[in-house]
Amino acid sequence: MDSAVASFIRNGAEDELVSLVLEGRSIVFALELDSAEHKRRGERRLGGITSRGLLHALWALPEAIEWPTASVSEPDVRTLEQDGRGLVVSRRGTIRREYRPAGAIRAVALLGRSLEDAVVGIGGFPPIFRRYAVASRPTAQDDHAVSVANEIGAGAATATGRGLLVHTRSAPPLIGVPAVYRWWLAERAYSAWLQANAH
Repeated sequence: MDSAVASFIRNGAEDELVSLVLEGRSIVFALELDSAEHKRRGERRLGGITSRGLLHALWALPEAIEWPTASVSEPDVRTLEQDGRGLVVSRRGTIRREYRPAGAIRAVALLGRSLEDAVVGIGGFPPIFRRYAVASRPTAQDDHAVSVANEIGAGAATATGRGLLVHTRSAPPLIGVPAVYRWWLAERAYSAWLQANAH
């Protein structure tokens, strides 16, 4: 990835940039790793947790609190017992979630052939992260795409022969409660980061 594009997406942060294909589109995630959770997972030989069912079951539990197993749904208990090794601890009628997300997504970027395509694609992501649309070449529709990017709060830039032309910066993300969707995206990015950095 071009260093100017990486700098635009990082927005001054030291996040790890992770590329992956999601729903048929090439997406770049700026992942802020949780170093303590990464270390814990390394010690226990755990990778990214990308099963949505498992993440939903983990979401039902508070972190680091002994929780009565009887107050957790039967399907979630089965999922946690089958797939929760290293993520939960069960004892004497209680279950405790040790799982924490491996990191947090701080930004999402969609790289497209045209700015219009990239803006449409990035508009599908909720504004809970900084969002960026980056085009590999300028087109006649760029002015309209920049207008739409401004409306939805997405950053927009186009690669030119002389570098990166930044049209607009991303709006700050909306603050909200964490959700399984955030966990799932962070785990997908973490899995891809692990693969890219395997030694």
